[in-house]
Amino acid sequence: MALTDIAKTFTKKELPDSEVELSGEIPAAELTVYSTRALASITEDVEMPGFRKGHVPEAMVRQRVGEVALLEEAVELYMRDLYPVLLDEHKVDAVGRPDVKITKLAPGNPVGITVVAAVYPLVTLPKDWQEIAGKVAVDTVPDVLDSEIDEALEQIRKARAAKDETQAVDASTETATDSATETTEKKTALPALDDAFAQSLGQFADLSDLKTKLRENMQQEKVQKAKDTRRGKIVDALLEQTDVAVPRVFVESELEKIIEQMKEDIARFGLSFDEYLKQVKKTDDEIRDDFREQARKRAKLQLALNKLAVEQKVEADTAQVDEELKHALEHFPDARPELVRVHIETVLRNERVLKLLEGEDISTPASAKPDAHEGHDHSDHEGHSHE
Repeated sequence: MALTDIAKTFTKKELPDSEVELSGEIPAAELTVYSTRALASITEDVEMPGFRKGHVPEAMVRQRVGEVALLEEAVELYMRDLYPVLLDEHKVDAVGRPDVKITKLAPGNPVGITVVAAVYPLVTLPKDWQEIAGKVAVDTVPDVLDSEIDEALEQIRKARAAKDETQAVDASTETATDSATETTEKKTALPALDDAFAQSLGQFADLSDLKTKLRENMQQEKVQKAKDTRRGKIVDALLEQTDVAVPRVFVESELEKIIEQMKEDIARFGLSFDEYLKQVKKTDDEIRDDFREQARKRAKLQLALNKLAVEQKVEADTAQVDEELKHALEHFPDARPELVRVHIETVLRNERVLKLLEGEDISTPASAKPDAHEGHDHSDHEGHSHE
């Protein structure tokens, strides 16, 4: 029988969370050729006394692995050919890897198969999405107070004093123990707050210049924080009004990114992930459960941004993508350029869509662009930006 004929015998069932189930049987006769292929494939890796690897007689290999294991390998090879035909026949827009299960297996009999595949979901945005930004005001940003400047300078002086003390102790490691102990027990004096101190921190003309630039930077941080807060409220409003069944594969993909980032952060503190789990008294599964809802929200946001990008014909600026790709490959020369490009395109496109949501004019590329290779709050599903 042709693969299309086999595919037509399978039944399709809609499942929750944008998944479909395709179930049916593979006639035993259809697996004959695939069993021969499976045996040849297995033989390549088998080693037995008196025979070189890959040169064991097939009859001995068949006896060693057993008929059931051989049949399972044949089914796996067959499904590689049948699966795309199944999707085409039943018009399934699948994403990610399918979950293929053998429900009935016995030599000489039809093999029962169940395939569960995630499908790209239907995303329904609120009709008034363009009005969301108008309902979220920008918080008034207070001016930086003199007391805040004084506090910041105090922290800078303490940090400098701690650094100087560490260097002094390192330089005195060959002195007597009592003398070193006496030195470390003395209260460290903070450096004088004067022009010389300001100049020692960098390109500052004097103390007044340091305070001016510090005030400017702190004010910019407040403004950015207010913008980030507003963006967060706009995103929450969009997601609250967006209807979409988020596929589990998307949620798990985002969850994996969150966990990997957590592992990197923990490693910076000199801990392994297992040590961290012991400290917080949680298992890996419990940690994943803690972040699964956050992952679902991130996946839902990406789907909403994808939908808006398609509807509004928003694309990443090619020149920006090329420039970011160049920088990324300089930092990660072993990365696959095509995958890095997809990630950068998604990050830059996300930023343009978010600006559109905020009510900005994106008809021309913004001069300031996000650093795509340093990470981004809005994760991407590579290759799934269609609708």
